[in-house]
Amino acid sequence: MTIEFHDVALSAIAFLSELLGTLSGFGSSTFFVPAALFVESFQFVLALTAILHCFGNFFRIWLFREGFEWKYLSQLVLPAVVFTVIGAALTATVSVEWMMRALGVLLIALSVVFFVGKHKLTKLPTWASVILSGLSGFSTGFVGTGGAIRGLALSAMQLPKTSFVITSASIDILGDALRAVIYIRNGFMDWHQWFYIPILGLVAYAGAKLGKNILNKISQQQFEKIVSVFIFISGIMMLFKK
Repeated sequence: MTIEFHDVALSAIAFLSELLGTLSGFGSSTFFVPAALFVESFQFVLALTAILHCFGNFFRIWLFREGFEWKYLSQLVLPAVVFTVIGAALTATVSVEWMMRALGVLLIALSVVFFVGKHKLTKLPTWASVILSGLSGFSTGFVGTGGAIRGLALSAMQLPKTSFVITSASIDILGDALRAVIYIRNGFMDWHQWFYIPILGLVAYAGAKLGKNILNKISQQQFEKIVSVFIFISGIMMLFKK
C-alpha cells in the first residue's frame, strides 16, 4: 500500500473539518463534503463522511459529556434518525442538486437572522425543532451534510455550548452508523481502502480535542456568533456547489 497525495489531502481535510465541526457544534460533514469532493468522487466522499462522523460524534460525546441533558435529545433524535435512513436510501436513485440549492438559500437567510437578531428571538416551539431535526436528518442521508440545519434548531433552542455540541453529536451518531452501512451496501466504498478507517479515527479525535480546548476559552455569545457564521458558509457552499 502506498500513500498518495490525495490520501494526505483527505486526511488534512478530515482533521480541519472535525475541528471546525466541533467549534460550530454541528459536526464535520458540513465542511468535509464540499472540500473532499475536490479530490474524490461524491459516493466515496459520502462513505468517508459517515465513517468520520461516527468517530467524531463518539469523541464529542465523550469529551462534552458534562453537558448532556436527556430532555433535548429525546425530542430530536427519532426524526433525525428516521429521515437520515430515508435520505440515504434515496441517494442512489434521486438527483440531489435541487435539494442542495434550496437548503443553501434557507441556511443563508436564517444564519443572517440569527447573527444580527438572535437576542430578539424566542425559543422555537418543540414542533418546529422536531421538523428541523427531521429535515437535517434527511439532508444528512441525502447529500451527506445536514448539521447546519440541526444547528439552526439547537441554536434557536438557546442551548449552552456544551449541551449544544453533545446533543448534536448524540442525535447524529446512530443515523451515521446506519447510513454508513447503506452507503457501503450500495457499493460507495471498496474495502481495499480500509486504511482510511484508522486514519479517520485519529484525525477525528485530534480535531474534537483541539476544538474542545478552544471552546473552553470562548464565551457563549462568541460561540453563537461562530455557529451563525458557519451556517452562512455552509449555505454558500451548498448554493453554488456543482
